[in-house]
Amino acid sequence: MQKILQTLNHRKVFRVATVYSVVAWLLMQILDIVLPTFNAPLWVNQTLLLLLLLGLPLVTILAWLMDGQTEELDEQKITASQQRKSLIFGGSASSSLAFGLIFLAVTFLLMDRFLFSSNERASTIQNSTDVNQQIVQRTSITLPSNQSIALAEMMPLGVGRKSLAISSQGNFLAYAANESGSLKIYIRPMDSFEAYPLNGTEGGFSPFFSPDEQWLGFVTPTHILKIPVSGGSPQSLTESTNVYGITWGLDNNIVFSEREGMRIASISADGGQKKVLLESTDSLFDPEILPDNRGILLSNASSVIQLFDPEIGVVRPVIPRGRDARYINTGHIVYTGMESYMAVSFNLETMSIEGSPFPILDGVLTEAIGVSQLTFSNNGILAYIPGADMGIVTPIWANRNGDETPISLDSRRYGSFDLSPDASQVALSIVDGSDSDIWVYDFDRQTSPQRLTVGKGALFPKWSLDGNDIAFGAQNPVNSDVRARLDIQGSNEVESTRIDADFADLIGPDSWSKNGELIVSATSKADQGLDLYIIDPADQERRPFVVTENSEWGASFSPNNDYVAFTTDVSGQYQINVKRFPPTEERWVISSGYGEEPFWSEDGSEIFYRRGNQWLSIPVKTSPEFEAGVPEVLFEGPYGNVYGISYGVVDNGEKFFLLKQPDQELPKEINIVNNWTKELN
Repeated sequence: MQKILQTLNHRKVFRVATVYSVVAWLLMQILDIVLPTFNAPLWVNQTLLLLLLLGLPLVTILAWLMDGQTEELDEQKITASQQRKSLIFGGSASSSLAFGLIFLAVTFLLMDRFLFSSNERASTIQNSTDVNQQIVQRTSITLPSNQSIALAEMMPLGVGRKSLAISSQGNFLAYAANESGSLKIYIRPMDSFEAYPLNGTEGGFSPFFSPDEQWLGFVTPTHILKIPVSGGSPQSLTESTNVYGITWGLDNNIVFSEREGMRIASISADGGQKKVLLESTDSLFDPEILPDNRGILLSNASSVIQLFDPEIGVVRPVIPRGRDARYINTGHIVYTGMESYMAVSFNLETMSIEGSPFPILDGVLTEAIGVSQLTFSNNGILAYIPGADMGIVTPIWANRNGDETPISLDSRRYGSFDLSPDASQVALSIVDGSDSDIWVYDFDRQTSPQRLTVGKGALFPKWSLDGNDIAFGAQNPVNSDVRARLDIQGSNEVESTRIDADFADLIGPDSWSKNGELIVSATSKADQGLDLYIIDPADQERRPFVVTENSEWGASFSPNNDYVAFTTDVSGQYQINVKRFPPTEERWVISSGYGEEPFWSEDGSEIFYRRGNQWLSIPVKTSPEFEAGVPEVLFEGPYGNVYGISYGVVDNGEKFFLLKQPDQELPKEINIVNNWTKELN
């Protein structure tokens, strides 16, 4: 061992090792200062340290090999050799050191190119994925120039339905498109720049996906259908009219609200017999199946979110002010509020809300009767159509050509209304959350509306022919078990007279007769649609006028009191019918196709009615027999649709009272928010 050490010392290997160690130490000190300046990853520093350490034995071995001299030289040769070796060794040591450093640099570059660069790319991708799963990202999709999102004016009855749906895992987005006045559903794969049409969905709306993303369901005015997401032939599942909300459950059953919310039903996604889950007089919409089929969230006409338990058949209120509720896997219910899209914590064990609701999103296009154009996946992707709340309306006058004249009334959420016989006043229901009251506005005075009812849930005001009384419907907006009532109140009085007609629900009174009788749209039991009844306020007797398995509503007496025009779905869609009064078996269908909300002119020569966003007139004769002419479109426009009659007519059909919706361009943008549930925390 001693001999080896002497040999190493003789060959100056220790000197090379010492020089290398000093240089390596200096390099490490420099690297500690320089690398952080360039935000270099930690692995760069660690790699350089490792290579410098490995270089020490390498340089030592190289110095050993390059300094091969024998010990048998004589003293002179040794001296000369030592002189030469001092030069050679110095050069050898320097060469060894330089070669070692070059080797280290080349090794580092190769490792960086082939080892660490790939690791860094993988790490970068992983880090990017992790970040993408944490941050909220916003973008938008623009529809082609020939398309816009289909809104209420494209839907049956002019009532807005869902036009947007995203699949459970966020792989597909479906939208109902308006293409030059025609409806068609398109699918946009989320990994594609283009959407493709689903042929066979013409006239369809309310798209909804199967949980496995393989099928798309949709609704037409008369049927519920499904079609493969990849395209193919649509399959009819069941007949159904006036569907107001539909969803596809994990158990492969589709739950929907039909007959304008009078019935909640289900159908297997494979077809078969429709099953009635609930017959209601409370107009229940927008079903949402809770996890493990624990219940179904519903909304009613009074903007109360309710919970239906199919096992025991009980409906109870959950959230007092909202519509279109959905449960999400963060443990929240999200819903359309009065001003914003809202969220509130929901406990699935107690089936009740916890804490206070809070706003989560503004600027979502909301239809007049509360449906928000918004959808979301189970993995945190939200899609919505930006726009206004179409339920905030402004009263205006319009003539037969649709020319508008403003009225000094604020924009707000109005409900049903009626003009006084002399057209000097209007009685309006003003909606405040889940409650509403009747207010009276004087056109001549132009003062603030005067409140007529207080806390009665009052709707559907109707002036008596002498202008002295206002009849209105009222019901408890929260507890659907409370029977509806009909009240008559003096137009300048506070106290009202209750008519105990024992209705389960009503959307009238509709019209007064010359002899002071009222015709009322109402339901007498849960398993029956709306019917028409005649009520004499003097004796409070209720007599049937038209009572069928179908729905009849929105009645109007002719000025001579001999006929009644009304809306009925006996043909499968709403149309205008006329019957004699007192009733006989005769009946006249006068609308061309779909129509609702008839209104007689003052002289009895015309019947006006609404068809979506169009207002039409039919010339009629009532003597000696009833005759009806050909309907003519007067005007159309973005006017609000309310429960009951949505317009008033004065000046013998020359002037219309309407509720104008906010200006809304045809929507062509769909906003997308990834990881939106992060904002709930």
